[in-house]
Amino acid sequence: MKIKKLCLWMLAAGLLWIVEPAKLVAQQAEPKPGETIGPQNWERIKGMVGENFLNRVKAGHTVRIKEPKVFAPLREYMEATQKYSGQVRLGPNGELLHYVSGQPFPKIDPSDPQVGQKLAWNFFWRWLGDDYKTGGAVEGGKIIRTAIEKDGSERRADLVSYFILPRTRYNLAPKPAIPGYEHIDFMQLRVDSYPRDSAGTVTLEIRYDDPKRPDDLYLYIPSIRRIRRATTTLRCQTLAPSEFNFDDINSFNGKITDFNYKYLGDKKILANLTQEKFPFARKTGDYLPLEERWQVVDTYVLEITPKDPDYCYSKKILHLNKVTYDTHWTLMWDKKGEYYKEQFGFFTPVKLADGREVWSVGTVVITNVQNGRTTLVTANRAYNQGYPITLWSLATLQRVMRGASVE
Repeated sequence: MKIKKLCLWMLAAGLLWIVEPAKLVAQQAEPKPGETIGPQNWERIKGMVGENFLNRVKAGHTVRIKEPKVFAPLREYMEATQKYSGQVRLGPNGELLHYVSGQPFPKIDPSDPQVGQKLAWNFFWRWLGDDYKTGGAVEGGKIIRTAIEKDGSERRADLVSYFILPRTRYNLAPKPAIPGYEHIDFMQLRVDSYPRDSAGTVTLEIRYDDPKRPDDLYLYIPSIRRIRRATTTLRCQTLAPSEFNFDDINSFNGKITDFNYKYLGDKKILANLTQEKFPFARKTGDYLPLEERWQVVDTYVLEITPKDPDYCYSKKILHLNKVTYDTHWTLMWDKKGEYYKEQFGFFTPVKLADGREVWSVGTVVITNVQNGRTTLVTANRAYNQGYPITLWSLATLQRVMRGASVE
């Protein structure tokens, strides 16, 4: 009996010796500022980047680690969170009830059976200003989109995007919503300007608060000089020439109530919140940033699965910044369940009119690992421009059709 107890004690001690060093190794493995990760130590960032990106590091690409940059939430956004979040609830189908503005669910409980749905709504209603123009801070004031083929050939397309959130206003009058538009979550207007064959194409997208009402999607196509209303099935079609579709914009642009959500835990990942060059330095025909450095960021990991079995992705995984709720890495699987695309997004500091610093998207890279194509989109945002609500209307498309310019 004594021998049996002694053996059990020795076994437990042996297991403890195995477990504790494993924890220690995991703690030591987190990259530190000043370190360089490459093919000799790629294991240090395993699970912190996409699979395709990690394979490039194994093959010779190096990643440099820098001091972390942490943004503070905007005061007006946090005041709205404190004022209104206590009344917010989830409906029977995951819809958001009694929401006004701010972060819907500031307290995240991992044991909450609805935590995934709540994280999804926090992501959707993250701070994005009252309105913004994407492309305002790069040379020429355009979004620069570069499609890279598998053979390394490149194709460039320029555009601008105007975005407004009419029912969540924090700084611009009228507040807290534009009268008559309280039923609209957001509107987006995109205008292509290059190359010549697509210049003048305008897309108007309207997202409604009603979970049963589909988005409105209108396109002005200059080659036929007509305005067309597109069906919502177009959300899965790629925005040529790119690997993005409508629901890949901002990492995940689907209607929240059309999907299921599962919280997979917390994870430290690599990100860049202080992109330095626009566009960043890279080799022609390749997407890897050569001079930009990375930082370690704490994220929530959110799995998204569609309710529609015919949807283009069987699964998406988002890594949500715990402060800003923006996504740094997005991983996608096709309808067959095979690894399909991976996307990472850089961010950069920008200033509001009053001088306060906030964050903006920088360069976003999406790679289709099945066909070898990659698309880079470089831009950043000019927030709170005070655009008239009438900019996001069919009248704007009609003016473009008659030869007017949106800009």
